[in-house]
Amino acid sequence: MIDLSIVIPSYEASDCLEQCLASIADARQAHPEVSIEVIVVDNGSSEECVALALGSALRPRVIAWLRNRGFAAAVNAGLRRRRGRHALLLNSDVRIDRDLLAQALEILDQEPSVGVLGPALFHPDGRPQRSVHPQPDLATELLPELVLRWLRPAGFALRGRAARERSSGNAGLRDVEAVRGAVFFIHGDTLRDVGLLDEGYFFFLEETDYCARVRAAGRRVVQAPSLRAEHRLGASSKRSAPLATRIEFHRSLYRFHERRLGWAGAGSVRCVRLVRNLMSVATLCVPALFQARAQRRLAQRWGLVLWHLRGRPAEPGLGRAFAGRSRGDPGQTRRPSAGADGTPRP
Repeated sequence: MIDLSIVIPSYEASDCLEQCLASIADARQAHPEVSIEVIVVDNGSSEECVALALGSALRPRVIAWLRNRGFAAAVNAGLRRRRGRHALLLNSDVRIDRDLLAQALEILDQEPSVGVLGPALFHPDGRPQRSVHPQPDLATELLPELVLRWLRPAGFALRGRAARERSSGNAGLRDVEAVRGAVFFIHGDTLRDVGLLDEGYFFFLEETDYCARVRAAGRRVVQAPSLRAEHRLGASSKRSAPLATRIEFHRSLYRFHERRLGWAGAGSVRCVRLVRNLMSVATLCVPALFQARAQRRLAQRWGLVLWHLRGRPAEPGLGRAFAGRSRGDPGQTRRPSAGADGTPRP
């Protein structure tokens, strides 16, 4: 039986995807005893990205859509086709350590109470990245991070000596509120009991929502700081569609709050966010007279304020921003082209 199904959602990031697949191949070569399958779900990219995946030595199974349907939908498409005992949701802009897969599988097999497992993430230059985050609620909206770190340490990564000890393997797992979705291991039993990701989230907070559901089901969400992965963050939607990205984040945030705080709690969060953005607009007015960067930030903040004042309409959405580069109907898939050996792959 296959030990691990690796699901990689990808969109217009061929260089990242190539490096990601190469790192998986290195990990498989280092630990041939670990059996894996790779499923690449292309979210409406160019034919070049699909051909690159098909040409990989890993011989991944490729699902190619005509239009970007969002991160959760892409992940679920792969999970529905998985054959592994456990699953790994992996961003295409990640390079994994050679030992990460084997070590993570050992943890999942030895710790059946673990529902979700995440590693320590790093930038390509070695700087630590935010790998752990708190579950959004009224406290995260109203309190400064310094206070939150003291009240809810499980929502934040360790610092200083404690972080160095954990990363060197001198300590075990750490229970946290949520781990970042770039490298997101899910225990097979958790997938059976908790189910798939919520496809109502297009691009943000789907993994946070899943962590909350896992914890509510009585399973653990943990980070193993001794596990490492490099997260490039090179294909950010903020660069291509900054306003649509900000709006999509807020749309996801409000969805998350409505499901946990109810209408009144979510309404309070919306009011806080609107006031913050109005204050940001007022603060940026003078700098925008002299700085191009401040002008861009002012335009984004003002666009976000207008979106709130219009009643948070469905558009503009990040999906529409991506649609200009896509073709066809969002529910369709396109047939993958032939692989390097001339034969089509499933």
